[in-house]
Amino acid sequence: MAVISFDLNGTLLDPRDQRDVLQRAVQFAMAHTLAGEFLPFDELLEAAGGRPPDAMPAYPDVAAGLDRLREAGHELSVLTNSAGDTGTDHLARAGILDRFTRVAGADEAGAYKPDRRVYDLIPDGAWHVAAHWWDILGAGRAGRRTIYIARAGPLPSTVEADIVVERLDEIDASLETA
Repeated sequence: MAVISFDLNGTLLDPRDQRDVLQRAVQFAMAHTLAGEFLPFDELLEAAGGRPPDAMPAYPDVAAGLDRLREAGHELSVLTNSAGDTGTDHLARAGILDRFTRVAGADEAGAYKPDRRVYDLIPDGAWHVAAHWWDILGAGRAGRRTIYIARAGPLPSTVEADIVVERLDEIDASLETA
């Protein structure tokens, strides 16, 4: 059995027309974290010209993939740059909250991914699944094993993942904790 954490926005949930605003907000989050400052993600979304989305649907491959991993005995959690409560609300609206034992938000760490403090919210030896190269980079440098979902194309040549898949439901359920 393995502990597997998942990124939320863009990995499990499809931000659709909010994608660009969320990407700008993530850039702001990274910059503020590097500068030693933590601002609520909602403020960063507003600064990026948007607002928190009311709801985001799960990608079509998510529910079946999560169910298969959970049925294999893995403990599933979410590690998000959103606040923990916001992440919980979005998972509930998408109908997949019941698959997870924990939702950890960046607000709990007082920093944003790819800062190591966020990945320290999940146990050593855990797997982290993300569709963003910077999330894979941060999790890997924090000592977590990584699975990249290539929703936005291949990883840059400077970033490596332990496993690369095209869809979440392609993750092999026989994963083990390191």
